[in-house]
Amino acid sequence: MRRWRLNTALAIVVLTAALLTTVSDTIYQQQQQLQGLNGKIIATKTQIAQLLAQERQLQGEIAAFDVQLRAVQVQIDDETAKLVLLAQQVDQAKAQLAQKQAELAQHIADFGHRVRIMYKSGQVSGLELVFSAANFTDLMNRVVFFNVIVREDRRQVGELQKERAAIEAMKADLEAKKAEQARVVKQVQDQKAQLQAVRDQRAARQQQIAAIEAQFQRLLADMEAQRATLQAQIASLIHESYRARSSGKWNWPMGGVITQGFGCTSYPFEPYDPTCASRHFHSGIDIATDYGTPVHASDGGIVHNFTMGCGWGGGLCGYGRYVVMVHAGGFTTLYGHLSSWAVGEGVQVDKDTVIGYEGSTGNSTGPHLHFEIDLAGMPVDPLAYLPAS
Repeated sequence: MRRWRLNTALAIVVLTAALLTTVSDTIYQQQQQLQGLNGKIIATKTQIAQLLAQERQLQGEIAAFDVQLRAVQVQIDDETAKLVLLAQQVDQAKAQLAQKQAELAQHIADFGHRVRIMYKSGQVSGLELVFSAANFTDLMNRVVFFNVIVREDRRQVGELQKERAAIEAMKADLEAKKAEQARVVKQVQDQKAQLQAVRDQRAARQQQIAAIEAQFQRLLADMEAQRATLQAQIASLIHESYRARSSGKWNWPMGGVITQGFGCTSYPFEPYDPTCASRHFHSGIDIATDYGTPVHASDGGIVHNFTMGCGWGGGLCGYGRYVVMVHAGGFTTLYGHLSSWAVGEGVQVDKDTVIGYEGSTGNSTGPHLHFEIDLAGMPVDPLAYLPAS
């Protein structure tokens, strides 16, 4: 009999050791799996942060390109207006030059005609004018007449020289205007090429932003699907409200700092809400404290444990590992981003019972608790129900 008891005790020890080994292996495997999931979550968060930073940088570059585009367009408009004015000036200078050349040709022809007439009629020297004079008065008249002819000839020659000089100056001015016109045309062409290059760069940045926004839309769609799943879970559980034992008075699930309040938010990965100016809505409050801090039931109710998986590559998304509690009166509470649960599925617990531990699972930027109160499936502001202190 004693030997039988000894064998039985040995068998129990061996079985217990085997069970402990199996449990230890299972826990180790779960821990390894959890580490892998947390690694994926961290990588995803890093990618999201990089995408947001990249999008901000690209938007800044596009804004700079827009400024540059406007500046270049203003330069092109100014140079084009200058080009139009130069074209008018060139046309006017050409017309004036043609007119002056015609006038000079006519003056040269007239002067040549007078010289030819004088040549044909024979040249008269000054001595002949003196000795052929009939009297002194005739002599003085001849001298005056001779001086008038000489001065007129000199004047006409001077005028012809001035006209030639003026024509040469007009030609030089015309060539300068043509050169300026060619320079402005080249400058406008260069500015248009620069404008097109800036437009191409801007279009490339817009394509990059479109790709980032497409990724955001996929993430957002996944999160909206997760929120729909959560609402379906709450709707399927809310019928338990009639048998939940609740006090109707709420306590804080844990102490800590509120890092995000209830309502509209600019955070892009909160559920989409077109009624918010920021287009996103935070359905609860975030409370942050030390990792692993116990999380308590805000009121008595029935506990349900859930995990929220990613639809784009595995791991945990959304609220990660979370608890939904069903309370009396159509109320439910949600406790998100837990590191682990503390109560079994479907268990009725009293207020302040530890139901889990703070973590950073799912779409989380660090250890915190997402705490949410829903009434008839719709989120309400928890601060309206929690005690002030």
